[in-house]
Amino acid sequence: MTSAMRAASAIGLAALFGGDLAASAQPGERPKPHPDLRQRETRQPCPKQGSGFVRVPSSPTCIRLSGRAVGALDIGSHGTAPVTAGQLSIDTRSESEFGPVRAFVRMGHGRP
Repeated sequence: MTSAMRAASAIGLAALFGGDLAASAQPGERPKPHPDLRQRETRQPCPKQGSGFVRVPSSPTCIRLSGRAVGALDIGSHGTAPVTAGQLSIDTRSESEFGPVRAFVRMGHGRP
């Protein structure tokens, strides 16, 4: 994954979660919302689509983000090397006039 792709992913996740990832509060202190921001809609679950799905605000689309990260050390006769792996899955589901529409993307790095 290039640095441009990582930056685009971070920007997309920050936009999706409405800035929750970029809070600037002191440890143990709850961040205060900016006075110019409108009241956010609460995240509604989508039980019809399965566990972990939430509704995208102002949309009939439901989304689930999941993933994993692994870190280890590979110790061998040639020395020690770090081993890292990660995976991100994005699953979106919606209803259309033609029936259900689903998009699924899985991105991974390293060996599992």
